[in-house]
Amino acid sequence: MKIRLLIQILCCLVFSVMSSTAFATWYTANGTGSDRNDAVNDAIRNVMLQAGADVKIEQNYKNGVLQSDNVNIMSSSPIKKLVVMSEQTTFSKVTVTIKAFIDERFAKARCSGAAVHKAVLPVSFRFADSQAYQGSIGIEGISKELDKLVMENLYNTSSFVTRPLVRANLNTSNSPNMSNDFQVSNLSSLADRYGSQYIILGTINSVSTSEVGNNVLTKLMYVPTRTINFDIDVYDAINEQIIFHRNYTAEADWPFKQSEYIDLRSDRFKSSEYGQRVYSLAADVSKDLVSELQCKPANAKIIDLDGDDVVINVGRENGISPNMKFTLVQAASMSGPNGDNYSAYEKSNSVYKVVSVYPHAAKLHPVDLQNNTLNVNVNDVVTLQ
Repeated sequence: MKIRLLIQILCCLVFSVMSSTAFATWYTANGTGSDRNDAVNDAIRNVMLQAGADVKIEQNYKNGVLQSDNVNIMSSSPIKKLVVMSEQTTFSKVTVTIKAFIDERFAKARCSGAAVHKAVLPVSFRFADSQAYQGSIGIEGISKELDKLVMENLYNTSSFVTRPLVRANLNTSNSPNMSNDFQVSNLSSLADRYGSQYIILGTINSVSTSEVGNNVLTKLMYVPTRTINFDIDVYDAINEQIIFHRNYTAEADWPFKQSEYIDLRSDRFKSSEYGQRVYSLAADVSKDLVSELQCKPANAKIIDLDGDDVVINVGRENGISPNMKFTLVQAASMSGPNGDNYSAYEKSNSVYKVVSVYPHAAKLHPVDLQNNTLNVNVNDVVTLQ
């Protein structure tokens, strides 16, 4: 009896380990920081984004130990094993490469919206005005560098399907000479052209330096500082509105000469306090966007009709799979008291099921033909149940 009981226990343990392993995957990511702990924590954030993990999960690395909420990791932690594969120190910057074994059962966000990878379209950073551009002396390429940093982080985030960067001269200011209709039409057309629901807009407000005065002694004692201040806005093309706005700002010592041209890709810049702040803010953008969009309702536009079936503009690349169910939301054009046109959406009782999945589209069939809405049109919307 004891032998039989022991065999049963061993079988249960083996099955438990195999089940856990079946849901776990190795991920690799890089990280940078002022010391080893900061670099590994940066890599952990990157690997969690890469895995499409719930960004509310906080795990920290300190002196070789993974921690969660200031206590050692418990069994429900998504990271089961962490290996620092390489480490390099350049100037005052540490760069590491880690390999993490993540149990996706605990990592994934627990919301239906996270099942569909949102299609996002980044638009190149622009300067808010001529004064903002004039303040960029020495780092005139900062807009392209922010494009690169934010794009790299978005590409490594499995929660999104990130379209290639678009260099479009979009005037999205609140200028009295530009109507809201024009801005909405401009952004919505761009979203349709590139098959995206969300457009990410970046605006640089200031990268100016602060002088320490004309006193010779003061100049010898103090180092000038430089600001980095930019806004990120996210436009939802289906709901035709800005759904996210956040300002990112920092100030750090600027040890370079006023008239000196700085190579923003050089280790000299990257290892400076200012360079580190730029990299840190760019990483914050990705984390904030995942937090904002990860659990948003998964919507798609109807792009074609095939008898009773409809074809939508999301597919395999977005994580769509057969038998997923969507509810029809019908669009209507409305006019406001000032003559402004806007779209309104009304939820129906019609439910559709995915029957065919293509790389960038999917075909849906009504679940109940008897109670199905008849006047379905292109540009109507479906929402994941």
